Amino acid sequence: MKLLGLTALLAVLAAATPALADDAACIQSYESTQTLRKASKLKDARAEAQKCAETTCPAVLVKDCQKWLGELEQQLPSLVFEVKGPAGEPLTNVKVTVNGQPLVDKVDASPVVVDAGSLALHFESPDGKGKAVDQTVVVKEGERAKKVSVTLGAVAKSTVAGDERPIPLGTFAFGAAGVVALGVGTVFAILGSSAEGDLDACKPGCKSDDVNGVSTKYAVADILFTAGAVSLIAAAYIFITRPTAVSSASLPRRPAFVLEF
Repeated sequence: MKLLGLTALLAVLAAATPALADDAACIQSYESTQTLRKASKLKDARAEAQKCAETTCPAVLVKDCQKWLGELEQQLPSLVFEVKGPAGEPLTNVKVTVNGQPLVDKVDASPVVVDAGSLALHFESPDGKGKAVDQTVVVKEGERAKKVSVTLGAVAKSTVAGDERPIPLGTFAFGAAGVVALGVGTVFAILGSSAEGDLDACKPGCKSDDVNGVSTKYAVADILFTAGAVSLIAAAYIFITRPTAVSSASLPRRPAFVLEF
């Protein structure tokens, strides 16, 4: 008889243990709902309220949790995302994170529930359509379906095949002219210096033609030096500001015309 009684007691305790564990979980969710709500973590508070609002929980807890759940649904703000690509095309395959945490993997017209406050949003397309964008928004409690519109930036081109910057002919022409002018100017400067040295022997009774000849050589040298410097500057300017020539391979192809009979 004692053995049968002990067996029956153990069976009752085994049956009651899961129920006690469920009640403990309900109590934990009940307390967490209040704590998270006070901390303005409304999303997490709603998740806990949903747990203790289940009819499997004690009725006294269910009543409060169902009430809190309704209030939280009204307090929780939400966002609606509108994302466009660099060309203005609408994008849906866009990952969005909030404060560094995953939020959604795709965007559409459906409101996305978030916590109230200042939110650091990050938008990125896995397809590589446009450069990722960061945007900060401030959301208030009860603010529903707040629209957030972003346009992913154009991806910067580094070195694109088919796009080149050929050196214009003017660069070579002005560069060559500048080098020649400086070379010839140097020759005249040397000749002028040599002729000026010859005048030392006849000073102060040198012929006016000889004196004028020295001045002329120096004047020609100055003119050539100036022309050479201007030509080289022009060559450098043309080289630096030369445009990018896009090859026909990188341009969109026109559709071929098909004649139908």
